[in-house]
Amino acid sequence: MKSIWRTHKKKIILSSILVLLLIGFRYVYVRLPIITGYAAKDMCSCVFIGDRDPESVANNEFQFSLIKHASYEVNEKDKSVSSSVFGMGDKTAYYTPQNGCVILNDTERKNWKYHKEKLYPVREIPLEEWPSDKESFVKRTKVEMSIQKHFEDKNPEEPFGARAVVVLKDGKLIAEQYAEGFDKDSKHIGWSMTKSIFNALIGIAIQEGKLDGLDQKNLFPEWKDKRKNISLRHILQMNTGLQWEEDYGTVSEAVTMLYNRDNMVDYAISQDFEGKIGSHWEYSSGTSNMLSGILRDRMSDKEYFDFPYTFFDKIGASSFRMETDASGNFVSSSYAWATARDWAKFGQFFLDEGVVDSTRLLPKGWIDFTTQVAKGSKGEYGAHFWLPTNKDYPNSPKDMYFADGFQGQRVFIIPSEGLVIVRLGLTRFDHPVYDDLVMSVIKALE
Repeated sequence: MKSIWRTHKKKIILSSILVLLLIGFRYVYVRLPIITGYAAKDMCSCVFIGDRDPESVANNEFQFSLIKHASYEVNEKDKSVSSSVFGMGDKTAYYTPQNGCVILNDTERKNWKYHKEKLYPVREIPLEEWPSDKESFVKRTKVEMSIQKHFEDKNPEEPFGARAVVVLKDGKLIAEQYAEGFDKDSKHIGWSMTKSIFNALIGIAIQEGKLDGLDQKNLFPEWKDKRKNISLRHILQMNTGLQWEEDYGTVSEAVTMLYNRDNMVDYAISQDFEGKIGSHWEYSSGTSNMLSGILRDRMSDKEYFDFPYTFFDKIGASSFRMETDASGNFVSSSYAWATARDWAKFGQFFLDEGVVDSTRLLPKGWIDFTTQVAKGSKGEYGAHFWLPTNKDYPNSPKDMYFADGFQGQRVFIIPSEGLVIVRLGLTRFDHPVYDDLVMSVIKALE
């Protein structure tokens, strides 16, 4: 009897182990296209846009979640990066100067109709330096000391990972600091700070008469049902009411769109309702990519591909690069690259309320709209910009608003202080207290 029981017990244990292995395999298997897609795309962009060493990228950008199990192969001649996990889930990202790095899922490379025209030539306008008199020198020194503390990682195993901090006061460069391996010419991905760029582009399009205004509806011909009542205002405030899950730890709509779809705009606009238009707030990268599609539908191809760069030209930020999907849509949710100084110029554009060289690029009242609390956002979101809450920013000025990107990308705009503070980095674990960074700079200037 005991022998039979031991045999039965072994079978139960083996069966349980097998079930657990199958569950674990399935857990990883369904995520393979996301893991390898992220690895191929991120490595490709870091190498060919960010001019980074592949080994450094793998040792830093890949060291989280299941991404650390991805292998990669960089093809310098082909300008591509391929990735897999134990030989499975292969994905390849291809680089062109016009499109950045693009994953081809259902599109064969020979049939890929990528943008081939040269990029619009963007001028570089140097930042004006902070004055060199004695009083200004003292303030500069205090600001430099305040931002230096932000680079101190007390726990090397879980570093805050700051790579660049730039501070503009009244439009002038007062201080900047970079981590080892980065400098003023290094390009950094903004991730979701790209959303804030498209706030500007939509505003410019309205000012130029390319769009009718914030309450314009019937935005896509595919929207023949109630979705035709979604307005530009709803999209910018993340109040479309459409289904979305912005989760990067599971097979959500967000990661499916970014790493497993060739046309991200079509995927985003195909979502069904899960709430009421205008009051159901849902942070959504899909919603942001609708803005890219709206602009493309109303412009010629040349005008569309030049449009962001004509803006960058006006603010003198020549390092910006906007990446597209395989269908040629700018990925307005995630894929803008620039130096820390040029991200600061973008922030200064908003601090100047959209006026460049006495020319108004944004409609009057656009900043008020941008910083108006979106319904349902619990006070933390405006129109593709974030707002300070008492929980996360108890001490920062209440008129501050900011662009916010994955892994600690920030552009803080503080009108009452005449300040723009840019913080870029690779924060994989616990974030620093950004409120402390902001207030340390403000106090240093008192």
